[in-house]
Amino acid sequence: MSRLTEKLHEQSKKTGVTQADISRELNITQQAVNNLFNGRAKSSSYWREIADMLQIPREEMREMMIEAGRDPERKTKLPPLSPLTPSSAFPAGVVDDEPPVPNARIAEAVGFTRPGKMIPVLGEVVGGDDGEYIFNGQVQDWVACPPSLVNVNGAYSVYVDGESMSPRYRPGETVYVHPNKPPRRGDDVIVQIKPREEGAAPHGFVKEFVGWTGNKLVLHQHNPVKRIEFDRATVISVHPIILSGKYA
Repeated sequence: MSRLTEKLHEQSKKTGVTQADISRELNITQQAVNNLFNGRAKSSSYWREIADMLQIPREEMREMMIEAGRDPERKTKLPPLSPLTPSSAFPAGVVDDEPPVPNARIAEAVGFTRPGKMIPVLGEVVGGDDGEYIFNGQVQDWVACPPSLVNVNGAYSVYVDGESMSPRYRPGETVYVHPNKPPRRGDDVIVQIKPREEGAAPHGFVKEFVGWTGNKLVLHQHNPVKRIEFDRATVISVHPIILSGKYA
């Protein structure tokens, strides 16, 4: 655990300012705050505001972030567009090296891969025993693409949250997803389910694929152990996880 991580948790307890408080005050996702607190993101554009809320001197905060491997005031860019990447992969008129996701739904978001062999981290954590996510198409982060997904259009990743698939996956791990590969019995998968309300974003879960039984999708959860079923009509997609790891 880095000095930055220890200090953030220490000051949160000392001041009574929770991660949820920071998320609400700064209008950022709780996942982004949690990533900073637990070392999955060493930097944040809101580091000054977070330091102030936790009563950490800004200079000390910056020193700890530099020590953790990221100077928050140093601007970095992704590698330039590879000559092998077709220009048609980007929306018309986009010339920036950080193009936006072209649509606000995961169906479109996963069809878009950032240049420089980076893939998006998708899904905003909702919480609860089932480890539920909201797939609203917003990119939470970008991670290096593993070799097995380099040539896969639409590859993406998800940060694991909660203990619903422990010990198979633990909070903080990254899982990498192949959206074009059909799942087989026993595969771990990301399942997207239609929203409960019209116009809302799809919900998703990390589970083990059991199979299709009649008009039901059958899944297995490890912790607590239980069988989960969804009506076939509510299932948007079932994407296999092909790689995972805390530092993969």
